[in-house]
Amino acid sequence: MLSQRLRTARKANGLTQEELAEHVCTTKGTISNYENNHSTPPNDMLRHLADILNVTTDWLLGRTDEAATPLTRRDDTRDNRSLDELLQEKIDDPDDYYFLDGYLDASEEEKKEIRRYWYDLKKQWRGRQVKESRPPSLFEITENLKKNNP
Repeated sequence: MLSQRLRTARKANGLTQEELAEHVCTTKGTISNYENNHSTPPNDMLRHLADILNVTTDWLLGRTDEAATPLTRRDDTRDNRSLDELLQEKIDDPDDYYFLDGYLDASEEEKKEIRRYWYDLKKQWRGRQVKESRPPSLFEITENLKKNNP
């Protein structure tokens, strides 16, 4: 129950595991262990998680179905940024810029083709069960594709 509700509350607040870990001064792995029911947070961590996620500890533990505080996205400055600011943030990252370059100007048919190719690529990666300590950058992926498809 705790693992499911923790994940639900985290997502409802628009947080990644890493972001939640930063808020409660722990690691992404610890949050992942809580969400996958591999470990249980100690009482003080449970209280801290409830405070950050705007829910009660009783709700997290499944003692009540009343979260007390509605599960809504946190009122972050991130949420108040305009679409242009969010897009600029993506463009400032070289990997994201390389990926997005030309996409916004593409026709609807071209965008559909790009998305189809992206889903196919993700399936191929899952099929190979590629496990890396860090996800490859978009640059590394495109360079590998160039090498494999001269």
